[in-house]
Amino acid sequence: MNRILINKELYDRQITKKFIKESAEKILEYMGIDKAEVSITLTDDRTIQSINKEWRGKNMPTDVLSFPIDEKPPKYRYRVLGDIVISLPYAKRQSEEIGLSYREEVIRLLIHGILHLLGYDHERSKKDEDIMFSLQDQIFENLSSYFSKTTHT
Repeated sequence: MNRILINKELYDRQITKKFIKESAEKILEYMGIDKAEVSITLTDDRTIQSINKEWRGKNMPTDVLSFPIDEKPPKYRYRVLGDIVISLPYAKRQSEEIGLSYREEVIRLLIHGILHLLGYDHERSKKDEDIMFSLQDQIFENLSSYFSKTTHT
């Protein structure tokens, strides 16, 4: 069992903590990850813009940010993978642009963030980009039956 910590900074009835926790658990399970800790913050555009500016030097909102840690503290039960920050308003706008439901887009961003925590990086090279996005699509497609059940509740 993994430890999924969720900080939801804005009210949104469609994206519940339970939905995020179950989705993250399914993604980690698919990747064969057990006894890991992931922190997920659901926030707004202004907050993610501030974080993006501070950590990446980019003064603009974005959809998802990941901060890999990947440590196993002594005597701690979990492998700490790191932190994911998702802007829900950004995800909602982006879902309309790319033709996914809002919840599907949040899941896609969650997959993307978790892959970054696991060491995947699409910015190093075209080959790395192809590997990461192919895996992201594979996870999304393979878990879509589970996600379709949760996207309407």
